[in-house]
Order: sequence, then structure tokens, then C-alpha cells
Amino acid sequence: AMLHAVRRARGSLASRAAPRRQQPVAAGAARAAPYASSASDDEASALAFIVERGYEPRLASAVIATLKDPSGWGARDGELLKTAEQLAGAWEIGADAGLGALAAAVEREMAETAGKAPVSVVIYPASGERPFTVSALEGQTLRDVCESGVDGGARILREYLECACSGVMACSTCHVYVREDWFDPANAGDSGGKLGPASEEEQDMLDLAFEPNERSRLGCQIVLSREKDGLEVSLPPGAHNLFDEFGGDRDL
Repeated sequence: AMLHAVRRARGSLASRAAPRRQQPVAAGAARAAPYASSASDDEASALAFIVERGYEPRLASAVIATLKDPSGWGARDGELLKTAEQLAGAWEIGADAGLGALAAAVEREMAETAGKAPVSVVIYPASGERPFTVSALEGQTLRDVCESGVDGGARILREYLECACSGVMACSTCHVYVREDWFDPANAGDSGGKLGPASEEEQDMLDLAFEPNERSRLGCQIVLSREKDGLEVSLPPGAHNLFDEFGGDRDL
């Protein structure tokens, strides 16, 4: 059963996408293309490169606009693709050099401009330390907050949650417990202000989590909303990262 679940995790990682990310193209595909010969070609090539790294076209376009902004990055015509590649770093091995952080900041600005409501989540550490609060925007997941949150609470949360699979529900490292007052066992689909039980697919990953219980959820599957402002979750005392346990590059 364990091996079957790990194989499923591998397949999920290769074929599914996080809410704001698409599946990246194969390593080296974009680098094979020559630099653009005109400003318009350069912008189109840069946009394609960012989309191929897994970002939605709308977000990629906003990143390009930020790179072109004279008051910000101020990338000149003909240098957008080069700048995007530099920010992507050694993306083939997951060594991002700033593109992810830039995209996260742009995405947050887009959400604020769209009038999305702020949402807070109270986190209870397993160690018994004082709970802390993280700030988010409606539509984000708890994993999004962990990855791109800018407040002190988000920085603390990153120390606890690894989010090893980048939010594609192929691991259990963002496992949390929903506090009893915020859990409704009959609320399949998480409608309204409370969270319900995990879906069958999510439960497959939770079966591999550290000490799961009936209120266990994956942070990447907890989508925040106005009704969930003030949501309370507890952190488990440990985590199981099968990517480390079985070796990240081995076929199972």
C-alpha cells in the first residue's frame, strides 16, 4: 500500500498542477531557442519562457509588465528574455534565482487590485508555543501563504511546513489539523465558513502523513475565503517527506 501511494504521488507530481502553476515543459526546451531579434519578439519569447516555467499566461504577462516598468526593474527592449532566464536560475533542478518570488509578489498585487478580501489564519504549533497569525487573501491556499506570504507569521510558518511537492498534492508535508471549532465532518467541499473532511484523492496523501486524524487536511487544499477569516489549524509534531525517504530522482 505504501509503494502504491508513492507511485501515485510520483504520477501526480508529473501530471498535475498547482492552482496558479501549469506543468513546466521539459528541461532545456526553452533554452534551445535563440534570443529574439526584435523588441516585440523579445517580449513574446520572454512571455513564452515564463509560461513554460509553469506560470499562468495572465500572471506571466503581469510579470513581464513589472520587468519593463522603468520605476522597477526597467528591463530594456531586447533584454526581457535574458532577464527572465537569469531570474529563473537553474530551474531544471529547482534552483530558482528570483522568478518565483517576483511572480508571488505580482500575484499578490493583482489579488489586492482585484479587491480580494484579506483573510487571517491562526496557527497552533505542536510544541505548545503561543499561536501565531498569518495574513492571506481570499482564493489563496494555506500553502500559497507559506510560499509567498510576506508577514512575520508567514515566515514562521515556513519554518514548520516544507511543501515539498510545490503544491501539486503529491506529498503530505503541508499536513495540518483543522481545529475542532472549524471542522464540520458533513461539509464535503468546504463550503461556507468551516472545513470538511478530505477528498478521496487528498486522503491518499494524508494516509502517508505524520500521525493523521479525522481532521487532517493538506494546506495546499485549504482554499481561504471571507467566510474562513480567523480559521484555526494546528501543526503536527513531525512530517513524512517521501521524496527524501525514497530518493527524489529514483523511479519507483
